Amino acid sequence: MNIDRTKGEIHMPVRFSLLMMLLLLMILPFQQAQTRPNHHNHQASLSHRHYLKHAIKNGHRSRLHDKKHRTDPIHNSHVADAIAPVIVLSDSIRYVFIKNEKNQIANPGHLLRLTEKLKRTVAPWKQVVRIVHIGDSHIQADMMTRVLRKGLQQYYGNAGRGIVFPWQLAKSNGPADIVSYSDKPWLSGRLSLTKSPVDCGVCGYGLQRDSSDAFVEIGLKASKTDDDAFDVVRLFTGRNTGMVRLRYNGLEEQIARIQPETAYGAEAFFLKMKTNSIAFSRQSPDSTAWCFFGVSLEKKDAPGVLYHTIGVNGAEYANYNNASLFWQQIGALQADCYIISLGTNEAQRQDLNVEDFGSQVRAMVRHLKQLSPEAVFIVTTPAPSLYHRQRSNEAVKTVADELVKVSSEEKISSWNLYGILGGDAGLHRFQELGLYRPDTLHFNRAGYELQGDMLLEALLHILKP
Repeated sequence: MNIDRTKGEIHMPVRFSLLMMLLLLMILPFQQAQTRPNHHNHQASLSHRHYLKHAIKNGHRSRLHDKKHRTDPIHNSHVADAIAPVIVLSDSIRYVFIKNEKNQIANPGHLLRLTEKLKRTVAPWKQVVRIVHIGDSHIQADMMTRVLRKGLQQYYGNAGRGIVFPWQLAKSNGPADIVSYSDKPWLSGRLSLTKSPVDCGVCGYGLQRDSSDAFVEIGLKASKTDDDAFDVVRLFTGRNTGMVRLRYNGLEEQIARIQPETAYGAEAFFLKMKTNSIAFSRQSPDSTAWCFFGVSLEKKDAPGVLYHTIGVNGAEYANYNNASLFWQQIGALQADCYIISLGTNEAQRQDLNVEDFGSQVRAMVRHLKQLSPEAVFIVTTPAPSLYHRQRSNEAVKTVADELVKVSSEEKISSWNLYGILGGDAGLHRFQELGLYRPDTLHFNRAGYELQGDMLLEALLHILKP
């Protein structure tokens, strides 16, 4: 070693060598960790290959988690969200909004029937309470409604995931926990389009395929905390479907005979075991097209809340009112409670005719009352927003006032989010907290989850025994 003993120091070349050795000692363990085989993942990979080998032999390959073959715009949007800063609200800020004295549901007495039904979710009754939440793009992504669903199921029990649709196959966004796959493209439509190429059913969307050999696979993303595995499916399809092959858990399969009178969800099909994904293929095709409108994922002998979420991008009250197939199918969900969250898209018209808007709201509520005479209703108003990102949209207040008015006249409940937030004051507050997306019309995940917490708190204040 080259040492100057008179000064007791190491010369520069030696010092540099020692630094390089130290750097190598730091890097080598990291490289070994990266190259060391992960036995857990290896076993999972072997198990997956074993499953695929037998699944392919039986004519079906599950590709829900195969990114190479999955059409999943949601996955891409999540990547973008992961890059963007995550907004985390402090407990004190959340408390201010959630415990706001204005955060109340109007006409709480109307919900007494729902309260009594929820009390019977426990032994010895073990009933299922069905909630149907209808809305627009604020609802389709399931950020707000997931908070409501999980919160109510925590108190009263989880009776299933509810109605879902293969949104990816329709090239649209959807809930973060839903994935879908098909080996062939489908023609799709949604009820908010002026001329939808496909009839739209209970989910506000529709898929159509002329080929007789196409199939649809839909499932839940794996989660350690969620308990949404299902063993009952309620299928919404075309009346000409005939027989459908159900495949799940790799090798398990059943044949379901779809009679014309049961094609719109009138019959529940019981599976032999619980699963997180299921594939449907038509076994008795004819010359007509095969349509797919959604499937309700439910649990056998599981009491609690079954929370159906129906959201359609760009939807208005009039779009739902004019969708005849939607009305033919939604009754099969047997709702005990309807929550309606619409009005944002109507408020984008500065020349909105208030009387016409009110008529559309009444028409929807009254039609639902005819289908579900024992159901209760909660109409929610839109949150404040900017018009074209430039100025406060005063039409939102007009819409909110009319929704509260019609709800009162129809003797149902309402939740005035616009008023609870204080109109423009709430708009500025949400802007300061960074809860809006750049369009200042939609919210980020934190913004929607906060709204879900607020409505859940208002609901539980009434419903909790």
